[in-house]
Amino acid sequence: MFYKYLIRPILFKIDAEKVHDFAIKIGKIFSKSNIVKLFLRKVYSYKNKKLEQKILGIKFNNPLGIAAGFDKNGKLTEIFPELGFGFMEIGSVTAKYCEGNKKPRVWRLPKDKAIMVHYGLANEGSDKIYERLKNLKFKIPLMISVAKTNDINIKGDKSVDDYFYSFKKFKNLSDFITLNISCPNTGDGRSFQDPFLLEKLLKKIGKTNKKIFLKISPDITEENVDKILLVIKNYNIKGFIIGNLLKKRENLKSSEDDLKAMSGSVSGPVAGKRSLELIRYVYRKTKGKYLIIGCGGIFNAKDAYERIKAGASLIQIVTSMIYEGPRVIKKINKGLVKLLEKDGFNNVSEAVGINIKK
Repeated sequence: MFYKYLIRPILFKIDAEKVHDFAIKIGKIFSKSNIVKLFLRKVYSYKNKKLEQKILGIKFNNPLGIAAGFDKNGKLTEIFPELGFGFMEIGSVTAKYCEGNKKPRVWRLPKDKAIMVHYGLANEGSDKIYERLKNLKFKIPLMISVAKTNDINIKGDKSVDDYFYSFKKFKNLSDFITLNISCPNTGDGRSFQDPFLLEKLLKKIGKTNKKIFLKISPDITEENVDKILLVIKNYNIKGFIIGNLLKKRENLKSSEDDLKAMSGSVSGPVAGKRSLELIRYVYRKTKGKYLIIGCGGIFNAKDAYERIKAGASLIQIVTSMIYEGPRVIKKINKGLVKLLEKDGFNNVSEAVGINIKK
């Protein structure tokens, strides 16, 4: 309540990217203080056996993670565990430094509880981010999202090499690698959703024990999903993150006047509705073969539980933390336990896909 009614109104009067940059700076400062980290842990952390899972040989204390896009450069990996997250994803990281799209490139849509994003994969590049992370020990599972450098001159085989550079750089550092084939805010960020180009990338990666996920767009058609599923049968893809930002601007409450000055794609409940449909589709189509991480429009335990019952084993948030503050993490996890108990489940894993299995 303190954040929502006192802090948020002040922050929302300031440019969204400036607030985000400030949050990263504060988080870096907090990460250096054991006293502050202990305080955060006491306030925000929540543990319950019903939320614990062992997935692909890795333990998750709870199913809620921070999605890529918030910590693009891996500066907050020591803070996320103290806020109560069960896992964290940084990036997306590209082979080369990328300044991203011109500012302004982030806007709030309060009427839709959404964010309009047009960053364009701004990040410091694989080499610098690797140096920052290489000697750290991580308290919770780490995912690193990699993408193609936002440069339209990098095409074809060169784009495959560009992707592979980041994959190779981080494959021994993280628990999982996400191939972000769905960034909507670059010149050709979704080109790897083309099954032909995706297969070239997977062939380049070759045989590997690294646990790989594909991040797909909520704009993707079921037909294209089917083609991707055919391609990945022969490769070591363990699952999907569904989904990313939504390019379509339909069914938004924000006015045309609000939107016309904004470029980019939208997060929040509108994107979440389509993501939920795709979670159901992929889980049903593959009979639960692939691990699914649900992302988009998750603001409360009910939203999270809906994704889990549709087939997601894990879930991710960003936008709800911006609107509700960090306390939303604990609130979602505590709420999930109540919903599990209400339905008679002893563990969150028992609820995965239950609405599809019926």
